[in-house]
Amino acid sequence: MPFVTKNPSYYFSALEEETTEPLHIGLYLAGSIDEKRAHDFVTLGKAIHQTSRSIRCLWLRFREGDESLIAAFTAFGEELFGATAIQSLVFEGRVGTAEVQCLSDFFTKNDLRGIQFRRTDVDMSTFTILKPFFSHTTTLKVLDMSSNSRVGDECINKVLDALLEGEARLETLNIGENNLDGQPDENIRVSSSEVASIASFVSKTPSLSSITLRLRHMDDVGIGEIAMVVKRTDCNVRRLDLSGNFGNSGVKIFAEALKTNISLRTVSFGCYKNLDDIGGQVLLNVVDPFSQPTVSSEWEHVTRSNHTLQSIYILDRPTVSVDNNIITKLQSISNMDPHRTLQSKCWRHIEKNIEDISHLELESKHMPEVLAFVQQHGTVDHIFRLVKSRNTPELFTNPSPEKARMSHQVEKVESENEMLKELLESEREKSEDLHEENNYLRNLFRDREERKQCCMLPVFKFMELWKYFIELIREPTLS
Repeated sequence: MPFVTKNPSYYFSALEEETTEPLHIGLYLAGSIDEKRAHDFVTLGKAIHQTSRSIRCLWLRFREGDESLIAAFTAFGEELFGATAIQSLVFEGRVGTAEVQCLSDFFTKNDLRGIQFRRTDVDMSTFTILKPFFSHTTTLKVLDMSSNSRVGDECINKVLDALLEGEARLETLNIGENNLDGQPDENIRVSSSEVASIASFVSKTPSLSSITLRLRHMDDVGIGEIAMVVKRTDCNVRRLDLSGNFGNSGVKIFAEALKTNISLRTVSFGCYKNLDDIGGQVLLNVVDPFSQPTVSSEWEHVTRSNHTLQSIYILDRPTVSVDNNIITKLQSISNMDPHRTLQSKCWRHIEKNIEDISHLELESKHMPEVLAFVQQHGTVDHIFRLVKSRNTPELFTNPSPEKARMSHQVEKVESENEMLKELLESEREKSEDLHEENNYLRNLFRDREERKQCCMLPVFKFMELWKYFIELIREPTLS
């Protein structure tokens, strides 16, 4: 039990210390409060408001008190307005609406990360006062409403609706009833329909990672509602504690959901109906695939079994008669991450069947990875037995699997190369023909030019001689 004191001054010196170490404050509130203690409560409230230390938990344990207690606690609550040092708040004992109302100023401005109501007298009127807090909080991560005799459907609905309205990112939710195996109060209880409402809230709050539900009406139908949430792909719950009036049938329903869940690490069952080896074995089959009659079905269960669960706890109840060996196996499923857990299961199966893994339907291209896996988890002897076996795909072939796989592509490339060669040869022949034709035309043009020049030269000479002759004729003659 946490330490609590009637003397508020006990914490004065600790609150003045300059240190980053978190502080726990526990107060026992009962009977009458004299004037000095009332003043100490006010001083404590001021010190909490001004301290630089983080207060991990403010634990308030109430017992029977008079008006002086309410007055002193109200003055204490007024001083807490705007105090952000308090991380979590616990109400325990004879706490009702009047006591919670004393902290109304504090609830309007705070950085609370957790709030717990522990065996209190809170009821619908209490949560009506707290509705603004739940609908506006941005820091609340933990809500514990366990073992409160006056909390029923309306109270839970009001709180969960307010949390959804404010889009709170709750991570831990605990809701429980007193004496699940006792006589229920017909007027105040959590009904089957409210179990469904809680399941709906869980499905709409993906931030939840830890849930505890201990309810009389957590029967086969109720656990089925929770199972539907667990099967969802967006379920992020890692720890789940379920107690109620279910047994083998309810466990079988939940086991089906566990087969596809990839988030849960720990599950606890508190069964108030008959749970025997049948139900225990159903749970074990979810995580342990090595009880199958044939090798092929064993491998199928290896690949389909749950690899994330690390522990399943079956709580001791008069109605539980599961064999201790099954309980022990369920409690120590794995201490590894999901990937390594799957590898461990695969190796256990391959090691058992190292000389005949034909049921895995592997091809030669898979064998390098298989050999690497065997080398990683086994010994040289395991590799030798695997290679020696005639029930595995061929490891050494001519051509090699890689060359055989590439042969079609090589043939295609060679065919394309032949076509390109033929095209190149054709183009080369065309180029030679054009070259010869160009030479012929060039020579023909040259011959024509030469002929033209040869024909023109005599005419020029004749003209020159004619001009010379005319000039001679025109020259005057000597008399």
